[in-house]
Amino acid sequence: MPAVLRPVAACGLLAVALTGCGPAVDGTRRDVTVPAVSAGTGPRAVRAVERYRAYAGDRIDRTIARTEEFVAAFKEGQVRRARALYAPSRLGWESVEPVAEAFADIDSRVDAREADLGQGQRWTGWHRLEKALWRTPGRTGREAEYGDLLLADLGTLRARLPSVEITVDSMANGARELLDEAASGKVTGEEETFSHTDLWDFKGNVDGAAKVYRLLRPIVRERSPGLVTTLDTGFADLKALLAGHARGHGFVSYTELSRGQVRELSDALNAVAEPLSNLAAVTAG
Repeated sequence: MPAVLRPVAACGLLAVALTGCGPAVDGTRRDVTVPAVSAGTGPRAVRAVERYRAYAGDRIDRTIARTEEFVAAFKEGQVRRARALYAPSRLGWESVEPVAEAFADIDSRVDAREADLGQGQRWTGWHRLEKALWRTPGRTGREAEYGDLLLADLGTLRARLPSVEITVDSMANGARELLDEAASGKVTGEEETFSHTDLWDFKGNVDGAAKVYRLLRPIVRERSPGLVTTLDTGFADLKALLAGHARGHGFVSYTELSRGQVRELSDALNAVAEPLSNLAAVTAG
């Protein structure tokens, strides 16, 4: 389960400039100077937040629809179909985790891994169903109630979304934290212990972080064109790398990746996460 990210209030005026570095188009590294500006409360920032809230709502709606199909197959004992629907059902969730994880109670119910459980904590959510499907597929009927609980929790999440606080600052920091966690934690394969569908999760994380960046890009382009160049290139390279591991409508099993390919993925995630850490400074206000 990724680190919990909670939206925070928008920052005030920055008094200092921050400096980051990232890969340039020619493969060398260049410094990216981030000027101290106040953009977080202007019309473009407000519009970006509104569009992100709509995006999050759409992604959660898709998650619920796909999870309904997944849970139906799971409860009917259609193991092959349920396995095929498992990763796609999580894609929308993985793309909006910075917002979804503002609901810590729901996050702990729908996305906890077995290793994350505290003393006496009841294990529910996707990963409980994942274990049943890949470890004890003949007993999925006994786990049916957890499919119903998952859908109920996702419904609660959707109902709360319109009132959750979202700011430019929380969007920017959430995108960075999401890729940081993917590069340092998820890249080990810890998230999808039983299904090894980790590349689906990476796609969701990258899509979600890229969406935040695209919404804030007009502000960034005006104030730090060098950062735009770095992030445009980094996201393009990262998406191309993920596309190279595609198979059919999905991805290869994470176990098929060599150590070198896993390291390449981690490096690509870090290459975007590092300069992305400057996004909040550019758009603060």
